[in-house]
Amino acid sequence: MIILVRCFFVLAIAIVFVSCRKNHTVFVEDNDAKNLSVFSDRGNNVMSCYINGSPFRTQDRITGILFGRSDYDINLRKNNLATDNDTLIVSWFADGQSYEHYSIELILSVKKGFSYTDFNLLEGKRLAIDGVNGYFVLDHKSGEKGTGSIYFHRAFLISNDSTEISRFSGIFEAMLPSYRITKGRFDHTLPGGVVFF
Repeated sequence: MIILVRCFFVLAIAIVFVSCRKNHTVFVEDNDAKNLSVFSDRGNNVMSCYINGSPFRTQDRITGILFGRSDYDINLRKNNLATDNDTLIVSWFADGQSYEHYSIELILSVKKGFSYTDFNLLEGKRLAIDGVNGYFVLDHKSGEKGTGSIYFHRAFLISNDSTEISRFSGIFEAMLPSYRITKGRFDHTLPGGVVFF
């Protein structure tokens, strides 16, 4: 009887841990771009592109993993250590088991005191990433800086105490010394766990 109770207890704990996990990523393949997600603005929590012709896709956004740990596909952070400007860093993370590359990052020089309001002003804007005031990198390798462009279809960031949902979507392309990134598209909701500024 004691063994049966222990087995039931272990099974109940396992069910609780498994049932608490939630996948917030929706991947809908683009019929015109094999293995890439469609361009969308629905909060699908996915970024995909080709790197030298091979598909790259962010990891699924999983929340509620053991003891509340979550796996995120993106993070936005601001570095404010410089005296004359801040740096906005957008990082997209792949499943390390599935792709040659672990991450793609966009590093942008922004005005000192860059805020949520400033981020929201990016909506509807196309930026030329010139390698000086901004650049792309793969796998945190700052030696391989790339130029390109990015279009922010949606750039809407709000404080965590709001009932609205922060959103971020758009398209991009980049050229690095050893890599070419094409047909990049991203569509994310931005909960507090991915925004750091």
